Amino acid sequence: MVKKSSWSGGWATLRDLEIIKTVIEVRTATLAAELLGISQPAISRTLSLIESRSGCVLFKREKGKLIPNSDALSLYEEIVKISDSFERLTNFEWNKEEKKSLNIISTPTIAYCFLIPLTAEYIKENPDVNIKIDIVTASKLLSNLNEGRADIALGDSSLNTASFNVSAFPLRRTRIVCAMNRLNELASKDVITPEDLNQKRMVVFTKRNISRTKLDRVLDKSGVSYNVIAEVSDAYSALDFVRANTGVCLMPYFPVSTLNDPQIIFKDFMPEVLNDSSFFTISNLNSPHIQRYLEYIHQKQPAPDRNSEPL
Repeated sequence: MVKKSSWSGGWATLRDLEIIKTVIEVRTATLAAELLGISQPAISRTLSLIESRSGCVLFKREKGKLIPNSDALSLYEEIVKISDSFERLTNFEWNKEEKKSLNIISTPTIAYCFLIPLTAEYIKENPDVNIKIDIVTASKLLSNLNEGRADIALGDSSLNTASFNVSAFPLRRTRIVCAMNRLNELASKDVITPEDLNQKRMVVFTKRNISRTKLDRVLDKSGVSYNVIAEVSDAYSALDFVRANTGVCLMPYFPVSTLNDPQIIFKDFMPEVLNDSSFFTISNLNSPHIQRYLEYIHQKQPAPDRNSEPL
């Protein structure tokens, strides 16, 4: 046997419910018929059939009036809910979503130099989205995401994802360059090598920074000895020392290059060291508004240049 659809109501159709609602509101079959565009006898027949099918008397007939009883008024409350639902469907706006929230976590440099400015533009174009951005260290990025503290994370692509249920969306590849004040003694050179840094004052990343591991391998292999004047957690902080010409720093060209600081120049560094950045999300949980944000940031990032390119 085919199960009757819950849309049918069993003892009443949607049209029947519309008739009941109208009669309760206007209290006469004649006026209800006028409002619904049907005959008065049709209203009377429908009410009789509904009362017969439901086993409930819904109206008291009194001097041409149809006075609803408590059962009718209880039914009316439910019909109004159905009517409101159909009203929302009638005025439904396709592809319109309710206000959404996005929680984003990022490592400092790419947040300050790249993500936050672009996100501000995204909010202007999508005022229905509320966005929260937290700055965290690379070591906490994936654990915070995996624990549900964020919808999206942005950081170094080489983060170990093996222990986490996350998916990566590559954003950009960049070369490591040598950042320096334009008055630095190395500013005349086109390409900086490890040997050029021998005994030079340098700003380096702390060992928690992923780029530090990559650079240590290159510099240790060269056997040079350099003078560390400061250790910082990220490239954005390193730029303060570089700007003051207290030392040079090896760092990813992107995103610090977006700052366009007139006091700072970037020199190629050889041998080539590459650094990739990616978005991370919980696997298989991407919603349309998360995907829309990822696509926007990816499309709005800088065009390819000699030191970096979109992935």
